[in-house]
Amino acid sequence: MQKITTTSVASGNIDPAVAGPNKDMKEVYILAGLVLFLAMLIGAFWFYSQTDHATTRTDTSDTLNGAQVSSVLKQQSGTGSSQAVAAIAPTSVVAAQPTAPDVIHADIYFEIGRKGLTDQGKAILGPHADMLKRNQDFGVLIQGYTDQQGSASYNKQLGLKRAEAVKTELLNAGVAEYRMKVMSLGEEGVLCTDNSDVCRHMNRRVHLEIRKIGQEHMTPPAVTLTQPEVQRIEETPITEPDPVIDSPGETMPAPESPSSTTSGS
Repeated sequence: MQKITTTSVASGNIDPAVAGPNKDMKEVYILAGLVLFLAMLIGAFWFYSQTDHATTRTDTSDTLNGAQVSSVLKQQSGTGSSQAVAAIAPTSVVAAQPTAPDVIHADIYFEIGRKGLTDQGKAILGPHADMLKRNQDFGVLIQGYTDQQGSASYNKQLGLKRAEAVKTELLNAGVAEYRMKVMSLGEEGVLCTDNSDVCRHMNRRVHLEIRKIGQEHMTPPAVTLTQPEVQRIEETPITEPDPVIDSPGETMPAPESPSSTTSGS
């Protein structure tokens, strides 16, 4: 009869076995790290070599430019250093001057019954005088106008005196007389026909028509004066114009006089 042997197994907590990293994977990681390190070294070397090359090229270009400047200075030494500097200096650009239009229109207004220019009229006329002095090819037609008060013959004379006053102002500003023509339309050239103050003010004016004609078409022919004629011109006295015209033409409306009452004594 066989004897059965029994083996007792001790019970208890059994720790699971922890497997370590594979030896082959370690070698792969180490090899990849070496490759990455070498790539970084190569990239850094390439970057710094390119920077040094660019710096060397810039220095060479600067040397060539300096050599060119020295060559120019040596070539121009016989004519002076100022010409050598001008040869290498940048060319300055001159701004184009604005050109005036071929035709310009302007109006200068006057007070009632007056032929003298107001301060506002002189301010309007000033820029046009400057323009005429800068542009010698322009001429100006000066036309005098009035409102419809008074007789037609008187208004024709008043319009002419207003135009002459504008011409005198331009003469004093330096505009040549042969470039100006004066005429009067009086009340025949009214713009507004009603009797309002605004309308009358609009008609009391001198109109300037400044037009590009050409200086060769405006220059008067030369006139030779004899000695007696020159002497008479020099001895002619010059009288100042009267700034105020008292006439039956354009007049200020008379104020209404209060009615006076008298008592018997």
